[in-house]
Amino acid sequence: MRKYTAFVLIALVVLAWAGPLGAHDGHAHIIVGTVTARGAKDVKVKTPSGEVLAIAITDKTTVVNGKQKAKVADIQVGRRVVVDIGNGEDPLIAREIQLGVMAPAAPAGDH
Repeated sequence: MRKYTAFVLIALVVLAWAGPLGAHDGHAHIIVGTVTARGAKDVKVKTPSGEVLAIAITDKTTVVNGKQKAKVADIQVGRRVVVDIGNGEDPLIAREIQLGVMAPAAPAGDH
């Protein structure tokens, strides 16, 4: 019985530490998805799960297309992106936006 109690206590301690460690600095959190809208100061990205996230763009945000530097204006609706949001805490702020290929257009239905 003592071994079981010790195991449960250790498990509880590990779980208690796991929460704060999930969003620590030094670990890049990323969002992968498709751009649904872009403003001058933010971009909205739809994730594969269907969630749409608003991510702020600042003067410190870098945009890259492959290995080349790109501009915020190059972020187009329908473009796939990988966004580094730093520590992942709200508000979400993009450190880097990697541009991917344009999402394929929906096939035209029979009319």
